[in-house]
Amino acid sequence: MELNLAGIPQVESLVVAVATPLDREFHPDISLMLDRCRSLLRDGCDGIALFGTTGEGTELSVSDRSATLDSLIRGGIDPERLIVSVSALALPDIVRLAQHALERNVAGILLMPPCVYRSGITEEGTFQFFSAAIDRVGREDLRLYLYHFPEICGAAVSPRVIRRLDEKYPGAIAGVKDSGGDFNFTEGLLRRFSHLSIYTGSEIHVPQALARGARGTICGLANVMPRLLRGMFDLPTEFERRRIVPLICSGDAILCRAPFIAAVKAVIADATHQAAWSRTIPPMAQIPMRDMQWILRDFRRWEESLPATYRTLYPVQKESVGTVVAMRRG
Repeated sequence: MELNLAGIPQVESLVVAVATPLDREFHPDISLMLDRCRSLLRDGCDGIALFGTTGEGTELSVSDRSATLDSLIRGGIDPERLIVSVSALALPDIVRLAQHALERNVAGILLMPPCVYRSGITEEGTFQFFSAAIDRVGREDLRLYLYHFPEICGAAVSPRVIRRLDEKYPGAIAGVKDSGGDFNFTEGLLRRFSHLSIYTGSEIHVPQALARGARGTICGLANVMPRLLRGMFDLPTEFERRRIVPLICSGDAILCRAPFIAAVKAVIADATHQAAWSRTIPPMAQIPMRDMQWILRDFRRWEESLPATYRTLYPVQKESVGTVVAMRRG
């Protein structure tokens, strides 16, 4: 596939919530990260979301996140293809990350309520949190995506909060990333906020979400099956796109035998022959070797069962002088 050169499309956009490779001191491995981002864009992703949940962003320092963003841009990644998560526990860190990313002209900023206090965070508190962040960032070019993922942070981004923020800061609220997994909630957002960009974080909801006006998806599975997801997006009707969903579910079921981030990284490490990819930041742990071997075996078999154009990590075997040779690339 050719590398797309334009920014993230306004319709039917596939954005990967990219995993973060790490060195031995748990700093981002810039070389591996740059190679992976280039590969994902070549394999059909329209954009890249940095330092989100799959990217272990809240476990990384402000300096590491800022330096990684700068390195990717210097390495040729178009900042208009990047949505940068600035989620953090401390408000000053959020502000520093957001201002730094906006100075680099990224496509948008993604922010989740802090993942502490959980049941103690009220709807009013959620509104005040976002309001405080927006006021302190203090930039007219802010394009903020509100990150709804109550399973992770414990606080929902409710329609009432979205409406209040949209009214108080006209033009600053670009949209919502909905990772709640409830399509009724997603559909409600699409009805109420047709002027905002609504991204689903649930790959299986993509066909119906696109049909109802969603901008696309920001998702973790695009790390390991971007060509399959691109193929689904490229089909012309909701009915045809729904036929791809069982293939996605069967691959996801293999990964979900272990914690998702660790499983995604293990598969990338295996396919790219880069063992460093399997590192995770504590308290996330690597998968026990026996379980990992089963996941890798079954994921490889799953991908090899796909049509050739949908394979990413383990492409079609090619014959060379009568010998079958497995051709792999990241």
